[in-house]
Amino acid sequence: MSPTPEARDSLSGHVEATQLATVKLVVDEYCAIEDDYPTQRFIEARPDIIFVDMHDIRASIKSLFTLHGVLPETALYACGAPNDPQLIIETMQAGAREFLSKPVSARSVAMAFSRYIDERDRIRTSAKTRGKIYSVTSAKGGAGATSVAVNIAMTLATSREARIAILDLNSPVGDAASYLNMKPQFSISDALSAAQRLDPVLLETFMAKSGNVALLPGPKQFRSGAISAPSMAKLLRVVSGSYSHTFIDLPSSLDQEILQVVTDASESVLVVMTPELPAVWRTHRLLSVLAGSGCGDRLRLILNRDSSRDEITEKEITRALNHPVYFRLPNNYTAAIQAINKGKPIVEVNHSSLAAGYRALAQELTGITFQKSRRGLLRLFV
Repeated sequence: MSPTPEARDSLSGHVEATQLATVKLVVDEYCAIEDDYPTQRFIEARPDIIFVDMHDIRASIKSLFTLHGVLPETALYACGAPNDPQLIIETMQAGAREFLSKPVSARSVAMAFSRYIDERDRIRTSAKTRGKIYSVTSAKGGAGATSVAVNIAMTLATSREARIAILDLNSPVGDAASYLNMKPQFSISDALSAAQRLDPVLLETFMAKSGNVALLPGPKQFRSGAISAPSMAKLLRVVSGSYSHTFIDLPSSLDQEILQVVTDASESVLVVMTPELPAVWRTHRLLSVLAGSGCGDRLRLILNRDSSRDEITEKEITRALNHPVYFRLPNNYTAAIQAINKGKPIVEVNHSSLAAGYRALAQELTGITFQKSRRGLLRLFV
C-alpha cells in the first residue's frame, strides 16, 4: 500500500526478487473505516503480509489500526523514514509487526520474509505440541473437585517429561493454594489483567511453584465481570503452549461465556459428584448446561466418596443422569482431611486406597503410566 507509483514498483520488485512471495494486491489509497473500499479489497484477498508506506503519517497510522482490526493474523510492515523512534513506536502501537527504513532495499525485504517464515514455523510447531487442558468442576460445594484437580496434577508431576500447571478460577479465594500449603504473591487476576502482553515468560512470573507443579491461584477479591472471554482465551493459549498438562479448578457458577471458553479449550471436563440425592439433582442440571455448550462427548463423571454402603448405587446414578460414571474414587474421608490439614496432596502423604484411586484416574485420563511406589511393612495395613 503506497500512494506513489515509484515506491510501489520498487517494493513490488523487491518482493518478487525474493522468490518467497508474490504481489497479489497493490493499493494506492490508505485504508480507513469510513472509506472501506481499499479495506474490503484486503479482506477479500486475505494476504499474509501487507506493506504500508508511511508517506502520509496520519493516514498510514489510521490504516495500520484499521487493517490490524479486520485482519489480526496478517503481518503489517511499515515503511518509513529512518532515525524516527517516535514514528516506530506509533506504528508498533497501531499494529505493525516490523518497521523497514526507507528507501527499502531488497535485502531488508528478504530478511523480513525470513523472520516471518521462521515465526510462522515456530507457531505451527507449537500448535502441534500444545499441552492438554483438563477442567474439573462440580455442581455442589464440597464434592471434592479441588482435591481431584490437585491430586491428579501432583501425580502427573512425578513424570519427568511432564510440565504441570493448576489454574484456580474460584473466587474470591480458591482452595488450591492451601491444599499445597502455598502463599502465592500473584493470582489469576494478574495474568488476566496482562492478557494483551501475556507470553510464556510473563506467565512464569505469576506462577507459584511446588515441585514440578506451577499454580496460578484464584483471585483474592471478587469483582463481577472481572474476567473477559478474550482475556481468558489468551491465558489458556499461553498456558497450553507452556505446560504439557494443565488442570483447571472450574466453578460451575462462572458466566456462561467464560464457561464456554474454558470447556472449548479442554481435552476433558471432569464433573465430580458424591452419591447423595441433592448432588444427583444438581449434577443433572450441570451436565445439561455443559452438554449444551458443546462438550457433551468430553464430559467425564467422577463419583467421589464411593462406598458399597451407599444408599444410591452407581446404576441408579447412571440411570438418573443418563450418563455413565467414568471413574469411582473410594470413600476415605479421614485420609483426605489429614492430607488437607498437612497442606500436602494425599498422593504424597500416604498409600491409602484413595491415593491409589487418584493415581489410577490420572493414568486413565492421560494415558501416562506411573510406577507403583514401594510400601514398607508398616504400610501394609493402612
